[in-house]
Amino acid sequence: MSARKASIHRLATGVPGLDEVCGGGLPEFSFNLIAGSPGSGKTTLAHQIMFALATRKRPALYFTVLGEPPLKMLRYQQQFEFFDSELVNAAVHFINLAEETASGDLERVLARIVAAVETHGPALVFVDSFRSVILAGQDEGKSFMGLQHFIQRLGMLMTSWQATSFLIGEY
Repeated sequence: MSARKASIHRLATGVPGLDEVCGGGLPEFSFNLIAGSPGSGKTTLAHQIMFALATRKRPALYFTVLGEPPLKMLRYQQQFEFFDSELVNAAVHFINLAEETASGDLERVLARIVAAVETHGPALVFVDSFRSVILAGQDEGKSFMGLQHFIQRLGMLMTSWQATSFLIGEY
């Protein structure tokens, strides 16, 4: 009896050499981590992938937890050839989670992410910087179990959405 291999659709990242390293692109509906030290290009890599893949029919949500507004981040990203201003607010949606994260209320952070996913029905979801969410959850004596529960719930939700998901952070 011969077993049939599952066929996994791969997404071309638009990043020279990355698709080859990934065996033809990123698996669709995969859960991905983009990790590195500060200034290593994590956000730029995420934007390059997002702008290569996002369309009006396959929108992207980019959650930013940065203290600076998304506008400042976008100004920096505009220097790159992959940046397409026509996709912003049409196929690429930026949502700033700084206020929710600063509150330290992880339930509030999760609720905002879930609400945006339900509203936009994205094919791509990015959370940058996930480490900031984790640190906020550890502030003010928050329990490790609460943080662990948040991470498990977010991971479960991200893998259950019909979206390719990315957590971006300093690790």
